[in-house]
Amino acid sequence: MTRLATLLDGSKPPGMYRWLSRAHPAAISRELEPIGWQLHILEGVHTEDKVAFLDECARVLEFPAWFGRNWDALADCLGDLSWLSDTPHVLLWERFGVLAKHDPRAWTTASEVMAEKASGSGRAGVPPLYILLRGDGPADSLPLL
Repeated sequence: MTRLATLLDGSKPPGMYRWLSRAHPAAISRELEPIGWQLHILEGVHTEDKVAFLDECARVLEFPAWFGRNWDALADCLGDLSWLSDTPHVLLWERFGVLAKHDPRAWTTASEVMAEKASGSGRAGVPPLYILLRGDGPADSLPLL
């Protein structure tokens, strides 16, 4: 049984999940790479506000130059991902609670946008996107992976 078995076997649809695993990112990557999935790690330790969060998303997911660093542009980019490989993507958001603690309004909007876009992925030629939140924070309403 792999760390990501329920994700990899298709029993969980694309979306945003709370993930309690302590697996090292290198171990996660070793599980995903052989099957062609991409792992992206959003390190939340320095994402204390909207600007820092959007900049980190742009860096980690290699957003195109047209990314406008606003919520609509985040939604557009997450709903496309055509500049990345046409394979499933896993975005591991480490220490997501930092944003929630320092900028609750940005956390609320970010989590809503990301959950909506991840849930809508995997259709109409858009590769599946799974967003895994790890660490302490206000994500009790999210389903567990």
